Amino acid sequence: MSVVANHSDENKPKQSKLRGYLALARVSNTPTVATNVLAGAALAVTLSPSWQIFALIISMVLFYTAGMFLNDICDYEIDKQERTERPLVTGIISMREAWVATIALFVVAHALLLPLGWQVSLAGVFLTGFIILYDTWHKKNIISPLIMGMNRLLVYVTAYLAFNPMLDTRILVPAGLLLLYILSLTFVAKSETSSESFTKFWPLGLLLVPAIYYAVGTLSTPIWLIVIALFVGWVLYSATFIYDNQKRSVGRAIWYLIAGVALLDAMVLASVGSLVGVGIAIGGFLLTLYFQRYIKGT
Repeated sequence: MSVVANHSDENKPKQSKLRGYLALARVSNTPTVATNVLAGAALAVTLSPSWQIFALIISMVLFYTAGMFLNDICDYEIDKQERTERPLVTGIISMREAWVATIALFVVAHALLLPLGWQVSLAGVFLTGFIILYDTWHKKNIISPLIMGMNRLLVYVTAYLAFNPMLDTRILVPAGLLLLYILSLTFVAKSETSSESFTKFWPLGLLLVPAIYYAVGTLSTPIWLIVIALFVGWVLYSATFIYDNQKRSVGRAIWYLIAGVALLDAMVLASVGSLVGVGIAIGGFLLTLYFQRYIKGT
């Protein structure tokens, strides 16, 4: 009995450190990064399994993870006051480990883009710049939601450029809609620690603009309208955690709206007729919700 107990105790530090890294990475949100890649690529080419898609997904997830690590590094002093459960504050992950991991993640992410062309690599450089800009300058910065939105927009753009070296309205409009959604979502997040009303930060209607665009201008068949209805229903349900005083939880609303990114991607994939892509995006949505039960999304 004692041998089993000692073995279990020895594993606890390893398990805690692994969970610390997962929490630092906000790993629960990574399925939405993968669906962003699929949506961006599908706007340029018929979606099918390929090494380019695989490399893009891994690279974008690594960029996202690096950004999350850097976010905690930059917010360390604030987290010591407001979020004492964060891995760097508790000491589960050391600052040195976080820095080494962040740099390594950025390096590998860029390396994966090199075989995809100079346009893709350049987009990766811009993405890195916006990640660093957001992480180092998002507190008390009125345009930080725009900077955050640019990070997601650049995931679309990078994936698109891997298959079409010229940007056009096929990518710019959907990427702009994703930017608007993330912009609105980030304003919600900034209201979490504020006494101001959510409506003073951003109207709920802007979160629904992508659905309006696809319902009016692009999608009309019943199955695609179901995808739009799913997106609208989820946004409205998420909003109840902002407006309903009895169950108000801005944090939960943010997690749910982040998961909703995959549903936005499903609408994009529907617009180009990729039924398989729609299924994968909805799967990414469900996977994000499942992961969020164990690892916080913010």
